[in-house]
Amino acid sequence: MLGLFEPRHRRVKDEREVRYFYTKYGANAPTVLCDWASDDALSSRDRHHWRRLARKARLQKEKWAEESQAG
Repeated sequence: MLGLFEPRHRRVKDEREVRYFYTKYGANAPTVLCDWASDDALSSRDRHHWRRLARKARLQKEKWAEESQAG
């Protein structure tokens, strides 16, 4: 639902990035993104970016699982 309030270009870019992380890390993608979001060595801007992607990855976990089983 929150995706309705964000710009289309960000939504498309985030979906592409989340899909990439699922292909690279599989079901561990949300965990990897959460780890990056809590990394103090990164700037607050980068941590915010990874936190947003981690949230979207958690929301898309079931969708990704269905696509991986179908393919």
